[in-house]
Amino acid sequence: MAKHPNNMRCLVAKQSNNLCRFAYAGATNSGSGRNWIESRYNCNLFFHMPFLFPQCLISAAPPCAPSSMRKIMFRSAFLFLIALLLAGCATAPHEYPELAPPRAVEITPIRSEHPVVALVLGAGGSRGFAHVGVIKVLEAEGIRPQVVVGSSSGSVVAALYAGGYDAAALEDMALKVEDRELIDFTLFGPAPVQGEALQDYVNKALGNRSIEALERSFAVIATERATRRMTIFNRGNTGLAVRASSSIPNVFWPVVIEGTEYVDGGLTSRVPVPVARRMGANVVIGVDISWRGSHDVDAADVAIRPATPRTRALDFSGKLESIAAGEAAARAAMPAIRERIAQVTQEQRRQRVAAAAQSR
Repeated sequence: MAKHPNNMRCLVAKQSNNLCRFAYAGATNSGSGRNWIESRYNCNLFFHMPFLFPQCLISAAPPCAPSSMRKIMFRSAFLFLIALLLAGCATAPHEYPELAPPRAVEITPIRSEHPVVALVLGAGGSRGFAHVGVIKVLEAEGIRPQVVVGSSSGSVVAALYAGGYDAAALEDMALKVEDRELIDFTLFGPAPVQGEALQDYVNKALGNRSIEALERSFAVIATERATRRMTIFNRGNTGLAVRASSSIPNVFWPVVIEGTEYVDGGLTSRVPVPVARRMGANVVIGVDISWRGSHDVDAADVAIRPATPRTRALDFSGKLESIAAGEAAARAAMPAIRERIAQVTQEQRRQRVAAAAQSR
């Protein structure tokens, strides 16, 4: 239905070729005082689901509606009003009193005499299942990153991997998870998806452990909504940090943490390679699952770009294809990964020999 000013009030509606046209009070370009706006929806949609047209709920039944359909319309409107009342009695959000809110603290880089491998999992909605395929191949090749960084949907897999789930467990979770376990649609609020389901899923899977309590060094990228500045969460509530990082504007509710609203981490960095380097990694593997590709991944030592199916952000129907795409892309990247690890190993060896010589 065409958008109309909020200060217009629905008066009447009439039928034309089974399309409803609604008249609204208010000035028009012609100054007639009424503005006819033709809906693209079949009249039946308005009669059966009037809550899609809230400004017409108080109007008289459209003359294009037969008596029986007018009854259905008012019954639906009544049920909608009941739903509004029940919304006020909804269950309170799941609280985690034992977990501190996510926060950004100074990053302490890992120091090691051996190569420190980081896996950076990028943004891309439901195509994030491809990250599971990448991890499968890395584990099969004996490569287990010590540092894990995630942005947007990549933060979900990254958090679970950092929390100790291996490739087999991640794949099992990916194949068994249902949409409703991660996506909680709502008719009320600033966006269609609230996001608490995703937060609870992650926290439950991790046994309510904070970011700093996970097995691997882990960081989550989110974006301050007001300033559009990047935030690196590396302490506190893991599920809430992941929810903030995954909160696509106009799809998920923004997340308020300590009085600040946060949204999708992909807005400031789709594949946050520099964060992994700050955490001490000298071999950075970046995974870019975005449709058009991101230049962020070019800063990685090895860039993996799975050819995932072009599914929508909340469409899980292509999970099998995405996992397979991640596997294929990771296998193709293995020679480059091994070469980079060998280079770092050789360089570290030279540095140790040089340091030993100077100490004599």
